[in-house]
Amino acid sequence: MARYRLLGFVLCLSAVVCPTTLLACALPAPDGSYAVGSRAFQLEDATRMGVSGAPADASRVLPGRVWFPALRGGPPAPYLTTDEAAVQLPALARNLGYPPAETAALADCLTASGGTGIAQAPASGFPLVVLDHGFFLYPAQNTALAQSLASDGYVVLALAHPGDSVDVALEDGSVRETLLAPDAPALNAWRKAFHDAPDHATRTGLLDGYAKALIGSRLGDSQQVWRDDLLFAIDALQRGALPDALRPLLSVTDVDRLAIIGMSFGGSTAATVCARRTTCRAAVSLDGLNFDPALFDAPVGRPLLLVHGDWIAYPMYAGTPVDPAYHANDYAYERWVDVGTDPRIVRIRVPGSRHMAFSDLPLLMPGDDPVARYGNAQPQAMARGLAAVVRAFVAEHLREAPPTVASEIERAGFERHTPTQTRDWARAHERHLQPGDRAPCPARTGRATLPGPVRRTP
Repeated sequence: MARYRLLGFVLCLSAVVCPTTLLACALPAPDGSYAVGSRAFQLEDATRMGVSGAPADASRVLPGRVWFPALRGGPPAPYLTTDEAAVQLPALARNLGYPPAETAALADCLTASGGTGIAQAPASGFPLVVLDHGFFLYPAQNTALAQSLASDGYVVLALAHPGDSVDVALEDGSVRETLLAPDAPALNAWRKAFHDAPDHATRTGLLDGYAKALIGSRLGDSQQVWRDDLLFAIDALQRGALPDALRPLLSVTDVDRLAIIGMSFGGSTAATVCARRTTCRAAVSLDGLNFDPALFDAPVGRPLLLVHGDWIAYPMYAGTPVDPAYHANDYAYERWVDVGTDPRIVRIRVPGSRHMAFSDLPLLMPGDDPVARYGNAQPQAMARGLAAVVRAFVAEHLREAPPTVASEIERAGFERHTPTQTRDWARAHERHLQPGDRAPCPARTGRATLPGPVRRTP
């Protein structure tokens, strides 16, 4: 049961067991100007040893996949390679509590687009998007979004975080399994108190204890590991220190026009890492909560798109508020007294969506009761709407394209969220909030260590 408590905290998913297999295998076809190619790769960070349960003498190895604009003419590619499917799909069933036969059927899925070779890039090159998966999940979990971006002229790179992802095979033939360990009781107790808190004063008062509760916890360790994984990968790309599989792409990629997109825990990591790299021009969090102590009551310093599941219909945690005017992320990424006023921070809600609707799984593996797993949002429509909104946001900040995010949000049927309730509370209590007690923003300090607690007096 400890494994499922951890999963509920980080992934916000209740295990669902379905007696029969219903397979959709229907990713939407990319609608950009390019076909899409993909390649597997592996990065190795020899400066970090024994990470996330690896042997003490083993360096940090990060397998992944890249999608890129390609020439037309190739056949549809498999959703997962034979080797990826053999290792990752049984682990996906184990991690999420899905029937093994149901996840195994994903091995037969094909993507909607295939390409032959790398397309000719514009003079400025293709911008770079780093795509980060969710806890206990897999690098290709957002292939529909990755293909949409690649077809629109982006190079999209996704990493596994071995130990916190599904089981992954490395090039030397070894397999890094998911580290199934419970989290620290102190952090579980803090999390329950925070989400059960009845009002802003109680919740914000608990934030003083969050960084302390992270110390020595599985979540605290993972937050640092994922952050360092992405920082290493971005630095390797920008230095040109790449494996052979990625070298041909480097010449057509503008690695200094960077966006980071993540789902769930990957969404939190996307914001944290983007704040620490000046070349990161935008971040997107797909139903991720903030787990970075330095980003509570502090500006993230980058354009940020926060796409929330429908917390009104399907709250992440039992007993949490279902108030349309409040989301837990209202305490993050801006000063509380200003939250909702920075036009670069866009907060939206996708009606009818549960947490796992922000992956490919509702398109590929609906099961007998898709509403229980993913909510009642129509999967194809949500996937297309999500891709359109994300593409508009990324294009505005990486290509200086005209702002069309608002119109794409309306077209998709998503709802803007403006956290006026939190801002009004903070302004009413501003005389009690001591100036200078906030942790420094990592976007300004450039620190790559876990920041200290945010000090506030509600």
